[in-house]
Order: sequence, then C-alpha cells, then structure tokens
Amino acid sequence: MENRNWLRTVVLALCGIVATTTIQQVGAQTKDKIPVNPTLSVNPPEGAIVLFDGKAEQMRDNWYSRQSTAPSGWTVSDKGVATPNKRDISSKQEFGDCYLHVEFCEPLRGSGNSGVAMHGRYEIQILNSYGKKPEAHECGSFYGQVPPKVIASKPAGEWQTYDIFFRAPRFDTKNKVMEKARATVYQNGILIHQDQEFKGPTGIQYGQYKGEVSKGPIVLQGDHDAVQFRNVWIVPAKY
Repeated sequence: MENRNWLRTVVLALCGIVATTTIQQVGAQTKDKIPVNPTLSVNPPEGAIVLFDGKAEQMRDNWYSRQSTAPSGWTVSDKGVATPNKRDISSKQEFGDCYLHVEFCEPLRGSGNSGVAMHGRYEIQILNSYGKKPEAHECGSFYGQVPPKVIASKPAGEWQTYDIFFRAPRFDTKNKVMEKARATVYQNGILIHQDQEFKGPTGIQYGQYKGEVSKGPIVLQGDHDAVQFRNVWIVPAKY
C-alpha cells in the first residue's frame, strides 16, 4: 500500500510549501478572524500550468464548454475575472495527481452555487455557507458525500481560495479501482479536508465523464449562479 500522504508530501516539497495550519487554529467565523496559512501562495510556483490568470485568450485556449469541444463562452472582464454564462467549463488538458489553486467570488444575490470538480467527477462544492454548520452540501464539502471539517467561508462578495491536493484513484491490471480518489483541501488557508477519500464520483459527473479514470479534466461549474473565477493554476505531480 502506498503512503496515503504521498501526494501531499511530493507536491508540498515541489512547491516549497510547508502547510502548518491546523483545525485547532480555527476561531470565530468572522472575516477578520479567519486564520490563513501564509505559506499557501496565490502566485503560481515553478512548474505550474496556468489555466486562467485574467486573459481572455486563456478561456479560448485552455477551456471547452462542458460536454463539447465548443468555446467556453465565459466572459472575461478588464479586471481579469471570468464570469460564467450558465454553462460549466472543462479544461482541455487532463491531469492525474496534482495541486490545484482556484480563486472564486460568490455573488451577493442567490445561493452562490458552483463547484470545482477534479477529473470532472469529484466535486468540491462552492456555496454561500458563511456562518452555517458543516454539512455534505455546504461550501467545501465533497458534494453529497463528506462535509468539511469546518465552514471556512467568507461572506458573499469576497474573494476566496481553494488549494486542493488531489490524488487520483489507483487501478489494478483489470482496471478495477483498488484505491479511491482522495484530497487534502484548504479553503482560505484553513484545512477543511485532510487526506479524505471520495466515496466515488459525486453528483457533478454526467455525459462523457463516466466511470473513474487515472487522468481527467478540471471542471468549473457555471450552470447555476454567476460565481466568478480568477487565478486558476495547477501543478501536476510527477510519479
């Protein structure tokens, strides 16, 4: 059996990051008291693949409208912010084990319903959950499966971050899943999942994203609320 912390160890070493934030550091759910891990940088480290950092051509070159090879259709403002048009988008490039950084901002109106799906199959929920209790449908959850350890959300209208250390499922010679996908996730620098297994694909998968695979696209959900995104980059792990 491989070391269950293998991915996190490799990627943290690769990025020069020492993740020190613990669940005991989390205090009151107020924006000025949320502790952050200063070693988790918003700047892409060496070896990162930038999927979107504010350029309209990156939406064209790096993303499809989900379930197609059509352009994403998302708009990019002069401030470098991408806004969805009621469609999900999927990265043209596929990834296995990786470290993904995503920044998002929930609108002031609506529930802020969106998500980030690894392999297009394993969704980490985005929702306006500020001040709520951790449940399997709230922000930071493995959607419909596992609640976050804490609600680390800021109020709607403020920019937030996900840092996702993802380990793809492992298969035997007959392509049967031997080890489930899992992830360590920080929201706004707070640890909300530590080496947590997915039970399998979550509710976001459909269409071409069937079954489980060793590599798959990153999906940003945009078919609900107008949650905005910026500064999306990924560090593939070498194995």
